[in-house]
Amino acid sequence: MRALLLSSMCMASPTGMASAAVPLGCFVRTYDAAHLRNHPRQQVRRLWLRLETSRYEAGKIEFGLNIWLRGQPQVWRAGGRCEPDPIALRCQPDTDGASGLLITQVGRNMRLSNPGRLKIVDDVTGPDLNDRLLGGPGHATFLLSPARDSACKDSRP
Repeated sequence: MRALLLSSMCMASPTGMASAAVPLGCFVRTYDAAHLRNHPRQQVRRLWLRLETSRYEAGKIEFGLNIWLRGQPQVWRAGGRCEPDPIALRCQPDTDGASGLLITQVGRNMRLSNPGRLKIVDDVTGPDLNDRLLGGPGHATFLLSPARDSACKDSRP
């Protein structure tokens, strides 16, 4: 299985998100061929985010994140728990060594922010043998739109 380590410290956003108003469900972003042609350094071609009420900790939200990269058929995954605060969801991936992720609501959409770098690790061969760093402005923030639950499946984009 592939895992995605999100490495960076999160910064606050001016958008508000009260814990009672956290929208749950599936959020998706897919980049078309024209966008990817115009942004040749961008590696992410599709991602989805699922937010659910935690089954294990009251008052917390669980997240699942799948990312597909340009030129790679496999999916890279991350998951963990989020704590709502007045500003955003502050999320911590379950993977060792990963640091925070910030999710803020923008209208009906969700902004997924990681102001540092996304470190992708292959769990099968180990982090020292197959990892990549995705950084720069094209990989720091993603705006995802609400979608049907069926869009947050492991199917290929």
